[in-house]
Amino acid sequence: MKNSVKQLIVACTVVGFLMFGCEIDDIHDDLDPVEKFLGKWKCEESSVVYGDGYNYDVEITRNPQNSYEILIANFYFQGMQEQAVALITGNVLTIPKQIICEEEGGIEIKGNGIYENGEINLEHTAFTGADMDTVIAKYYRD
Repeated sequence: MKNSVKQLIVACTVVGFLMFGCEIDDIHDDLDPVEKFLGKWKCEESSVVYGDGYNYDVEITRNPQNSYEILIANFYFQGMQEQAVALITGNVLTIPKQIICEEEGGIEIKGNGIYENGEINLEHTAFTGADMDTVIAKYYRD
């Protein structure tokens, strides 16, 4: 009988850890993976063409056309009116090949990133027609 009670206590403890071991944010992220990406961010960017040390603001909103996509305003420091589209899958974002800044001749971009520890780390390319730039960016909140 004592053995059965001990086994039951151990089983309940393990189940308790499994059920309540996650943070509330983890549960929320599983329900809506886009939510953690939304809002205002600071960006630190370094690029092959322009070098290190670019710091600027970006704003991420949900794409009203697709609830699993985000719109990144001021992407590649091109102004808040310019938005890049990215698809969210869990903690991963994918920037499909697209053109931003069409009025100024266009910049073809594509890349990917990951949300981790409250930051977004991105790698992308930007082709202006003359230069191919490779960019590493980190988005963080104040």
